[in-house]
Amino acid sequence: MANNSSFKSPKRLDSLPGDVAGYSSGAVPGGKTRDVSLEGVDFDRRDFLGKAVGGIGAFVAVGALYPVVKYIIPPAEKEVKEQDEIVVGKASEVPPDSGKIYQFNKDKVIVVNNGGKLSAVSAVCTHLGCLVQWKADENVIYCACHSARYEDNGQIISGPQPLPLAQYNVRVDGDDLVISKA
Repeated sequence: MANNSSFKSPKRLDSLPGDVAGYSSGAVPGGKTRDVSLEGVDFDRRDFLGKAVGGIGAFVAVGALYPVVKYIIPPAEKEVKEQDEIVVGKASEVPPDSGKIYQFNKDKVIVVNNGGKLSAVSAVCTHLGCLVQWKADENVIYCACHSARYEDNGQIISGPQPLPLAQYNVRVDGDDLVISKA
């Protein structure tokens, strides 16, 4: 005997032997036969599972690709208003015969205390952009990349660098170390 359950689709009912295609055991409102009420509706379980798995796969793919895309696309830079004068630290952070690098707006500045005389110049070598350091034993600002040497005021002593280091003004205000544009 044929199965007349309401879970059969109209396409499947048409293939059953006998006169079963026109009706089923499911209730149909309005006195319509099952074939008329389900026109255009396909209860194919395989299609439903295919769409469900495809949707889940798309959701997982988006979740996996989102961090990759966020990593590849750089964030927009926030525009920061540059200041003419900034307190960068304490004067005690730069004892005599030493130097320390500070951030000044977007630049790096090295403050040198050469025997009590403070000077500030760009900490970026004009040759290839390496950071410089203070060598107290030679009283020079030194770039280790290609042995470039500068005086404490940024003037060239020796090396392959094309230009001297940019100068900045530095002063002590109380115990604060204040750097400003030259």
